[in-house]
Amino acid sequence: MYIGEFLLWFGNSIKASTRKKLKMGYLNDDMMLSEVEKDYTKQSVSSNPRPIGPYYAYNERYLEIRGGMFENFRGIITMISLMLFGVLFFFFNPIIYMLSTPNYFNDGLDVFAFIYTVVLASILIYLYIRYFRYVYRLELFTIRHIRVRFNRVTQQVYIQRPKYSGGTVVFKWQHIMPANFGESGSDMGGTNMVNLLSFHPYKTGFPIAHSVGIGKNTYRAQDYKDEWEFIRRYMEYGRDNLAKPRLSTHLPLPLHGLGGHIKPMLKMVKNSKSVLVTMMMLPVFVILLPIYTAGYFISECLCWQPRWPKVIRQAGKVGKPTPKETQLSDYPPAVQQAILDSRLEWGVRDDKTGKLVDYGNS
Repeated sequence: MYIGEFLLWFGNSIKASTRKKLKMGYLNDDMMLSEVEKDYTKQSVSSNPRPIGPYYAYNERYLEIRGGMFENFRGIITMISLMLFGVLFFFFNPIIYMLSTPNYFNDGLDVFAFIYTVVLASILIYLYIRYFRYVYRLELFTIRHIRVRFNRVTQQVYIQRPKYSGGTVVFKWQHIMPANFGESGSDMGGTNMVNLLSFHPYKTGFPIAHSVGIGKNTYRAQDYKDEWEFIRRYMEYGRDNLAKPRLSTHLPLPLHGLGGHIKPMLKMVKNSKSVLVTMMMLPVFVILLPIYTAGYFISECLCWQPRWPKVIRQAGKVGKPTPKETQLSDYPPAVQQAILDSRLEWGVRDDKTGKLVDYGNS
């Protein structure tokens, strides 16, 4: 499910006129100067680096991990979409029957019924193509999984996303900022989130921030730090003294979505203070779990995993060019203007004075 990535990109790339129609204001996401100036790649945050994954590749040049912020909810949109597609089939079935039946149109009532059904089916097709595709593409007929590749030779990070969520981007490793924990030691433990990583415009020079979630959802705050430390040490020092991660397949498998769906259910049962509530919820879990898992599998089957661009596949090999970092000019003119209109959201304040720092985003 790419709703998180879509909303982040949508909020930063829509036209000012569209934003006005939707009555959307600009957000204030100011950060302190000390936070954005810090090089997070040099500070150890855990003594127990662990590859939690899922990982798709791990070698001397790069490691690759699954991205996606709401993978644990994947399958819901798929099942809703399939039901709506079923409604569409419900209208097409009688049309096919009418056309294939000899001498069906014997009177005016039959002709009226045929025209009425065709008109309804045409309206539904229009609505599906014009509007509903923006919903089902979050899980169907799109990239199977967001991938994030950390190349230790080029010291770059590559993020592969659908175009409607920002597309494939390239940033420097040194510009990365873990978002689930900061200098104060605060974290997002207990929120069932993935490990969030950001690239702030103060570092990258790109007008807005790019964020991506990696790995599995977790309720343990230490998991964020352990996995980030694993990636950090790999990028800084190589594979020595690091555990080799178990590699996952890109292909769809029936049980891929089981873990992501069952963990929140078990957590809810565990935290429930009422035995009665637990007993009432268990049948719901038993019914929903197979539906969610089936939806996840169907979503994987109806998506594809595209190859990286050639320059990224070859990055780090002897004699091959280094991919250029993502720039504003990589996007269409209308999107460029929308991004420039959103750049003021990413303010940076001086720690001592509290005043906004002019770093070229004004």
